[in-house]
Amino acid sequence: MGVPTVVVTTEQFRRLTDQVATSLNRPDLRVVETRHPIGGVDEDTARAWADEVVEAVIAALTEPR
Repeated sequence: MGVPTVVVTTEQFRRLTDQVATSLNRPDLRVVETRHPIGGVDEDTARAWADEVVEAVIAALTEPR
């Protein structure tokens, strides 16, 4: 069964994330999308964006597939 894993990507790279998952024969890959860009934002902004997606990450890791 493996270890539950989630890819966190930004909205800018979602399409690429899906393409790579498909090319690796992993169309069922758990993906959570956050805002873009992550690089260069201040810590408070990064924390706020993380807060926006934390529940989705937890759900993706814990809900049955």
